Amino acid sequence: MTPTSLVVVADRGSLKAYRVEETPTRGPNLHLVQAFDITDAHGKLIDKLTDVAGRFAVTNGANSHHGASSGESKLETETDRRIYKQLADQITKVVKSDAKDGWSFAAPAEFHATIVDLLPHEIRNRIVEHVKSDLVKIESAKLSTHFRSLQPM
Repeated sequence: MTPTSLVVVADRGSLKAYRVEETPTRGPNLHLVQAFDITDAHGKLIDKLTDVAGRFAVTNGANSHHGASSGESKLETETDRRIYKQLADQITKVVKSDAKDGWSFAAPAEFHATIVDLLPHEIRNRIVEHVKSDLVKIESAKLSTHFRSLQPM
């Protein structure tokens, strides 16, 4: 098995990358090498739209009310696509600069595969372990317990 030299954890709006350093007595030790936040990922879409009065109306029979229209859902989809692309770009940069060998990746199951698909082939092929969980807020001392590749054999 290729050793994990880097652990990358991501959620919808942020990313953290940790370098894995082996200690002879205590096992792997993780050191933060990069933290990245995407400001567009935080907050509600309605708060970002400036023209509330001009929003698309959603009709429900004879009654008309404001809500999430197809135009707004397309905007949400486009925003998500851009966020995932930014995350993939940041992962590519940090893996190229800090991963000697293989690396491990954790992200929520809802978009884990989407981000992996956006990675360049040579970066994607170096993934040693996939974890489909949101581990961004887990402290680094406990993070290694979520990765089998970091467990003692």
